[in-house]
Amino acid sequence: MKFYSDQNRTCFQYESGGYALTSGNRTWIGLVQTHTMAPNMNVIDIRYQGDTTRGISDFSQGVQEWMGTFTYFPQDFRFLGFAIGSIYDLTGSHTFTENNGNNRVQTSPTMLTSFTIEDSKQTSAGTGSNFVRTTVGAVVDSWKMTAREKDVVSCDVKYIAQSSVLSSGAVTALTPTTSKPYVFNNLNLFIPSGTLIDNAKEVTFTISNNLQGGAYLNGSPTITEIIPLNRDYEVTATTDMDANVAKILYENLYTAGSLFNSLIMLRGITGSLAIVLSGCRMTTMPIPSPAVGRQEQSFTFKAGSASATAYDSISKYNAW
Repeated sequence: MKFYSDQNRTCFQYESGGYALTSGNRTWIGLVQTHTMAPNMNVIDIRYQGDTTRGISDFSQGVQEWMGTFTYFPQDFRFLGFAIGSIYDLTGSHTFTENNGNNRVQTSPTMLTSFTIEDSKQTSAGTGSNFVRTTVGAVVDSWKMTAREKDVVSCDVKYIAQSSVLSSGAVTALTPTTSKPYVFNNLNLFIPSGTLIDNAKEVTFTISNNLQGGAYLNGSPTITEIIPLNRDYEVTATTDMDANVAKILYENLYTAGSLFNSLIMLRGITGSLAIVLSGCRMTTMPIPSPAVGRQEQSFTFKAGSASATAYDSISKYNAW
């Protein structure tokens, strides 16, 4: 029996703290395009004097690292909230503010949220022949949103987790969310926050939590906790060079080094998102001079802090 990609599915579940599953249901992520789990068993090669061979003599088990990345077309922005840290819910409105603690991850409004990821591959024979991986204690290491001309807005989530188990049991039944995904012309970039960059062709916003797993001398090959280190916000954009803003971007914001605020707005049919970036500084601005084609101006800037508000039909993003 073969496995076919159209039977694959990836979903998540809220956890109750301490990387423990809740009694709740698996939850739709969005229009998932791909999910790649990349576990690393960190097998250690052992060689020693006196074995009289050029080959490996033995193997030892290193720390088991569980991690993965999934790409999806967003219909809501729960995982952005998980990445920033704290979520405040009103009905249909969700405000994300930073978590600046270095506490190990637990599910509390002041710490990063952990969740379970289920990755399943199903055969026609069903239960007993499926390939279902359930990964617990997952935390968002990075969240990236990309808007590219003529394309659907996509998000990439890279996560680090504590452990994973394999089963051949039943695959979780999910009802797809029917909200329309966001497309390229739904996104606007403002620099400074009140000035629209109306010639942008591609914009990428990335949050990096720079997570580190704590693997201690406690008898277990898995990590005990996940600790957030320094956080980074980065925006990259490519534009058709425009005389109205080219000089301002280059001279005022890049070479002069002026700080500024920025706003990313996403307006769709059934929801919207506003990301406010404060204390921004341009870091790179390549402007090559080609012999043919449209003249482009690209730039990258980093932000000191960020907050966001999402509006949609979901009542709560929090599990509690």
